[in-house]
Amino acid sequence: MRNVATIILILFSLVGLSQDKEISLSLSEAIDLAFQKNTQILNSNLDIQYAKTQVNEVKAQGYPQISANTDISNTFKIPTQIIPGDFIGQPGTTIPAQFGVPFNANASVGIRQLLFDGTFFLGLKAASEFVKISELNAKSTATEIKMGIIKAYYMVLIADKNLIELEKSYVNMLQLQEETKAMYTAGILEKLDVDRITLAVSNLEININSMKNQAILSKQLLLNSIGIDVNQKLILTTSLPSEINMDLSLSTFNPDDRIEIQLLNQQQRLNHLDLKRYKVGYMPSIYGNFSYGSSTFASEDNFSDIGADWYGNGRYGLGLSVPLFDGFYKKSKMNQIKIKIEQTENYKNQALRGVSLEINQAKINYDDAQRTLNIQQNNKQLAEYIYHTTAIKFKEGIGSSFELITSDNDLTQSKINYLNALYSLNIAHINLEKALGKL
Repeated sequence: MRNVATIILILFSLVGLSQDKEISLSLSEAIDLAFQKNTQILNSNLDIQYAKTQVNEVKAQGYPQISANTDISNTFKIPTQIIPGDFIGQPGTTIPAQFGVPFNANASVGIRQLLFDGTFFLGLKAASEFVKISELNAKSTATEIKMGIIKAYYMVLIADKNLIELEKSYVNMLQLQEETKAMYTAGILEKLDVDRITLAVSNLEININSMKNQAILSKQLLLNSIGIDVNQKLILTTSLPSEINMDLSLSTFNPDDRIEIQLLNQQQRLNHLDLKRYKVGYMPSIYGNFSYGSSTFASEDNFSDIGADWYGNGRYGLGLSVPLFDGFYKKSKMNQIKIKIEQTENYKNQALRGVSLEINQAKINYDDAQRTLNIQQNNKQLAEYIYHTTAIKFKEGIGSSFELITSDNDLTQSKINYLNALYSLNIAHINLEKALGKL
């Protein structure tokens, strides 16, 4: 029992160590770690490797195809052949005869080599181009993960900052609560003033607990996005950018910067290669072949003779395959691909319109976020002035506790509004960079 208890204690200590593990991450480190741990990125990299194995699969068709065969057989009933009687001096008759011995063993090796096939070389090129599609998909996944990591990282920063502002307000309220009680004891204030402050403190406790939970969930979301244990403690070392200066008039866009357009262009290249592959399918294919083998025989009464004497045989040659008529199969496939080419062009035009709309929306959102931040900054300064003025009046006995509580709430909310506006501006900047294909 003592040993079991010791094991349980060790296990609990290990669990505690795992939960208490703490890591510090800058924004760039979080992104780099996500590129190593995130499941989507790992799988997209595996897709690239898989596509490369498909290229090797196509290449294998152009390498020599070598096979070896061996067999041993017993012809327990030798076939009968009919031969003319002239061979044995009986013209005008036929004689039944059996040729061969029952036991036969063969060993051979054969080589077949593709010399020319237009569809093979185009298929090999298409497979190589398909690898590029996998690479572009992986790049697209990495961009989306990077954007998600940045947003989640900034969300954690804002949640922590909002929590700090609430806790500052809570400390101020506690101090004000003590001062109010003292002033009430001295007969300067009424019991109503003390109750108002007490209620304000209680409401702040609720808001702080809610914000703490939000901060915890934000960190867990970030850790999950990175692809690591969500239960470990996390310290962020990068600050939220407080100044973002981006001249929208200088924000240029090159369609080829967007991965979506690159993917459609790559798909169109594959379509044209596919079309060309079926066109060259009307050309002949040439193969070379070589084989060599050897056989040994034994009669029914002398099986031990098998393998005593071997009789070789060999051949080499060229094979030519000329397609003459396939029931219009290749013509039908080419017509299908021509339709796909036209569809892909339509998708590209649609994508360009969608990207243009996305960029315009991102610019509007960025401009709006910038104006909102400026307004919230002015509101914060005004709220600070109102609070300090109200606090002076209250301490001098010419202001009410209601005014002071209201001004404190307004000041705290204005600080939180400013931080949220700063977060929104950073997010708008990220979205604009992504829309321009520069993230």
